[in-house]
Amino acid sequence: MQPLANHVCPLCGGANQCAPAKAGTLDVECWCSTVSISPEALARVPAELVDKACLCPRCAAAVSPTQPGQAAPDA
Repeated sequence: MQPLANHVCPLCGGANQCAPAKAGTLDVECWCSTVSISPEALARVPAELVDKACLCPRCAAAVSPTQPGQAAPDA
């Protein structure tokens, strides 16, 4: 079995930093195996990408990316 070659976060479109996808093998550990993934973030993944695309660390933590010209939510 091989990892899917998907390098894009389905929520923000940024790099998901998936080590297995980058390496092309499941023999490497990914950042996501040592953190808790936000249930809210998982619920936002489009149905057609569930189990097919990895979240990036920011989205997995349910941290909203700041758009240019917008203040951060806690600012």
